[in-house]
Amino acid sequence: MKTMMLVFLMLAGVARAQSNQGFAFYGSPQMKWTLPANNLHMQDNPSRVANITEQRFNQIVDEVMSIWIPVAAQKGINLTATKRWSDPTVNASASQSGKTWLVTMYGGLARRPEVTEDGFALVVCHELGHHFGGYSFYGRTDWASAEGESDYFATNACAKYLWGKDMQRNSLYKRLRQTPPIVQQACDAVWNGNANAQAWCVRTALGGHSLATLLSAIGGRRAAPSFETPDKTVVNKTSVSHPQAQCRLDTYFAGALCVSKWDINTIPGKAHPKGQDSPDAEKEAMKYSCFAATGAKVGYRPACWFKGLNSAFNVNYR
Repeated sequence: MKTMMLVFLMLAGVARAQSNQGFAFYGSPQMKWTLPANNLHMQDNPSRVANITEQRFNQIVDEVMSIWIPVAAQKGINLTATKRWSDPTVNASASQSGKTWLVTMYGGLARRPEVTEDGFALVVCHELGHHFGGYSFYGRTDWASAEGESDYFATNACAKYLWGKDMQRNSLYKRLRQTPPIVQQACDAVWNGNANAQAWCVRTALGGHSLATLLSAIGGRRAAPSFETPDKTVVNKTSVSHPQAQCRLDTYFAGALCVSKWDINTIPGKAHPKGQDSPDAEKEAMKYSCFAATGAKVGYRPACWFKGLNSAFNVNYR
């Protein structure tokens, strides 16, 4: 018993040391991370010019959090962001302890060359998605929304509240030369007649692409994910863990194309009396996002990570 206790204390000491040195400790099941465990912190170079400065790092986190802090407060929740600019960890995390809900952002992620300002904002949104995204969850009693669900929430809900009225900045994304035609055409068609929404849709898709490119780097792939090559995987059961880079890009894009109206004051399916992983919880989520079973032809959760529980969801639209 003494030996086991000694080993535990040694491991705890290592975890603390890693955290203090900027190396994220991924052992806690209560901590939900945006990216898979990686060693990209070893490539961090604070002196290198990055897309995001420390000032913008702080501003972006504050801008996103300012939308959701009052929403949390209405539920009696203390929502807090910890900004660790000097930490080289290439990741972001979310955790809960009672009525305190935390989002932690690391400078190592913001300094990555693949990450744009909009991409970084979507990471903050992803972490908030663990708290507010609702169905689908990690499990029947787990507080956190699954990884794919948090990605979907980032573009389907969070980014729309964040950028929906930012017409001046959104206008910069109208007819960008670097926008893939498939993105421009899809955004124009879905948000037909709404020039601001069309531009916002492109902006969101490109932000998601920057994150998918980073994910590709983590996976050691040379070719970045592409809007033209959606993931053809069809899962037999909803995956709660991190999807592959292409699948995540598909999810970001799907959220941008969903026209259903999200209710900012609702966490769909959370603590549902029949179980937050039940078909009834899934039906609750149908009120606030796009599902093929409700007739949506675009904007629904991709089959590369999501499998509906209701029989009507068993047809995979692609």
